[in-house]
Amino acid sequence: MVEQTPAGLNGWFAELKRRRVFRTLVGYGIASFAVLQIIEPIMHGLHWPEAVLSYVVVGLAAGFPVVITLAWAFDVKAGRIERTAPAAPSTGLRGIRLALLLVGISVLAAAPGVIWYFLVRADTRLVAVRADAGSVAREGGERPAAAESKSIAVLPFVNMSSDKEADYFSDGMTEELINALANVDGLRVASRTSAFAFKGKNVSVAKIGEDLKVATVLEGSVRRQDDRLRITAQLVNAADGYHVWSKTYDREVKNVFAVEDELARSIVQALTPKLIGSESAPLVKPSTANLEAHDLYLQGRYFKEKRSAEALRTAAEFFERATAKDPAYALAWVGLADATALLSEYGPVPASGVVPKARQSVLRAIELDPRLAEAHATLGLIAMYSFQWAEADQEYRKAIELNPRYPTAHHWLALSLIYQGRIPEAYAETDRAYRLDPTSPILNNLVAGTRVYGGDLDGAIEAFRKTLEIAPDFGVSHAFLGVTYAAQGKYSEAFAEYDKAAYGEAEKLYRGLTYVLAGRQADAQRVVEELEQRAKREYASPAVRGLIWLALGERERGYKLLATACAELDTRLRDAKVNPLYDKLRAEPRFHEVLKCIHLE
Repeated sequence: MVEQTPAGLNGWFAELKRRRVFRTLVGYGIASFAVLQIIEPIMHGLHWPEAVLSYVVVGLAAGFPVVITLAWAFDVKAGRIERTAPAAPSTGLRGIRLALLLVGISVLAAAPGVIWYFLVRADTRLVAVRADAGSVAREGGERPAAAESKSIAVLPFVNMSSDKEADYFSDGMTEELINALANVDGLRVASRTSAFAFKGKNVSVAKIGEDLKVATVLEGSVRRQDDRLRITAQLVNAADGYHVWSKTYDREVKNVFAVEDELARSIVQALTPKLIGSESAPLVKPSTANLEAHDLYLQGRYFKEKRSAEALRTAAEFFERATAKDPAYALAWVGLADATALLSEYGPVPASGVVPKARQSVLRAIELDPRLAEAHATLGLIAMYSFQWAEADQEYRKAIELNPRYPTAHHWLALSLIYQGRIPEAYAETDRAYRLDPTSPILNNLVAGTRVYGGDLDGAIEAFRKTLEIAPDFGVSHAFLGVTYAAQGKYSEAFAEYDKAAYGEAEKLYRGLTYVLAGRQADAQRVVEELEQRAKREYASPAVRGLIWLALGERERGYKLLATACAELDTRLRDAKVNPLYDKLRAEPRFHEVLKCIHLE
């Protein structure tokens, strides 16, 4: 018995060799490898999901027993397929024993590839992610979000419609998706400002992930044709460019909220399946049943984000039309209030001319939905424009209570605290806002601005430089960096920053005051005279003119204009208590009457 076993094994190997099974296995293995090398780039090029590659691997593995069986049963001779002659009876290769042998060989042949793909390859990618996380932590914790696997940036969806003016719809869908995902606990979402900075730019997913400190990036497109929608979306791993998930949705426009919710759920399931169940509340709640009103609302929001006087007026018109179509559309009332109030920041109109209508609009929104965080934040902004600081803080805190992850409310509350001179509280609120969206140019600018008003000028310069690395053309940062240099007596550096600012009347104000500090009174006089000429044609901030005249020593003229500015709720007075350029002005007893007028003393 002991001598027959090896003889039997030798007979089996000889028979397998005679039937060319081993040669066939090697050939099939090489062919399988080639298929994988071809299918992977095709799959990513066509935006197929990662699961496709898994199916191909399983299919190729399942092909091994088929190939071995065919190799055992048939042979190719002289270009013809013939049945192989039967094995000698002495081999014992018949029936169940033969079947088990062929299956065993198939499993052994397929096992290395399957183990490599499903275990070794997956572990290697996981280790790479963990290693990256460790390296970030060792760098001092400045970029903790880079290693968060549950983080995402939603890039602006590309408008593929025949109507190239329909960007408002694709942008609107993107914003609604961002808002929905931002409300999912345990998932960090890059803000609209951060994500939209990449709109229309040819930047790699890896670069976007690095800049926004997210592990995944969602990109997609929207095609709208009459009452039909086609939405294509793909979720990409920023570390290696592999697709985590992708899908195409063909729906009717009337189902836009449902498809947004379906899309949001698919993303959350792909990233954090335990965070959401099939029976949980919808992530995207229909804000109106009137599709025409929703379309008008999206157009209004599209123009509001442009932040120019003309665009804000256009936005207000769209919001008003939306409220006319659906008087119960709370978000449209908030949009109308925002667009109206922001005209005092970006348009030739004093806050006193827009606050009443803006307040009426936002109160209507709160009446319709008392738990709408955006409405309370906007009411706080309107109160701040009215120099009603206690009301502003109360509304901002109400908005934060309703939605603690709403960075805008934290941002505006921090500004209110700064203007009131409550700097330690402002630092804390600024930190909360920044942590919610650490790549936002606006919030990085807030960090720097808080340091300016808190007297940490060197720290402010460092923070402004970081902001300008993120957004080199961010005008407000250039303007306030100029203010910081001026406060340090570095006037040449200050003027160089003002030249880059393009920040409207605020830049004129800072330039004029810096001219005075630098002893260039004639240049300051020229700036204010130009503003006086403009005031004859259109609205020009009396606060800007009054502050420059005051710095030039024209006290009666300056204080008269500042009294007008207070009555008109001129927003340029807001930082009168803390702006370092006003230090000498605050030394005058009469200036404190201005602070009392705006309720800062």
